[in-house]
Amino acid sequence: AAMNEYLSAMTDIIEAHGGFVDKYIGDAIVAVFGAPLDDPDHAANAVRAALGCAAQLRELDRTTAAFQGRTVRQRIGLNSGEALVGNIGSRRRFNYTVMGDMVNLASRLEGANKFFATTIIASETTMALTGAAFVWRELDTIRVKGRVSAVRIYEPLAAVGEVTPEQLSCSKTYVEGLTRFRVRDFAGAADHFARSADADPPSALFLERARELARRPPGPDWESVNALEEK
Repeated sequence: AAMNEYLSAMTDIIEAHGGFVDKYIGDAIVAVFGAPLDDPDHAANAVRAALGCAAQLRELDRTTAAFQGRTVRQRIGLNSGEALVGNIGSRRRFNYTVMGDMVNLASRLEGANKFFATTIIASETTMALTGAAFVWRELDTIRVKGRVSAVRIYEPLAAVGEVTPEQLSCSKTYVEGLTRFRVRDFAGAADHFARSADADPPSALFLERARELARRPPGPDWESVNALEEK
């Protein structure tokens, strides 16, 4: 009952923002924006849907009988780009779906939420396509399993006009810490991350990394790229 309630609620939000549910894989939903119908605003609609899904899950946690006694969490990965879209399969059996490296990266970004204890992670491509519609926080630069190139990743905090002062303050402190971290000022970075670490898991994560690197400075070939080996 809880799973049907969850999948139904999330599907309604995805479709309300123009998304197409490609498939369900266990408790996961694969959704496509911009196909089969063209949507010039596909990236922003995907972000709106992601924020809507996160808000709806918080409501389900609070009010739905099937969720009582448990706290359900979700992870969402967002990426944009060219993909193979259409009827794909064998000669006798096929279905309308989406394939390609862009899709694989979205899946890796979904998994990256486990590391950062976040709910939504988007690629720089998706962030750039949404213009000024949302307030974003840059999380990190990562290299995911199966890819050589690094990817800058971002967390959408809220639509413009809906972000809270607390979110803005935390984001500002985090970005200042990340800037210092990248130029090897690990002690300065730790000072900034410590200000939000109690309430913000990514800040706590970077605080630990910054303190460790301050104790044991890396060699000259160090780069601020976080290699995530898990899918």
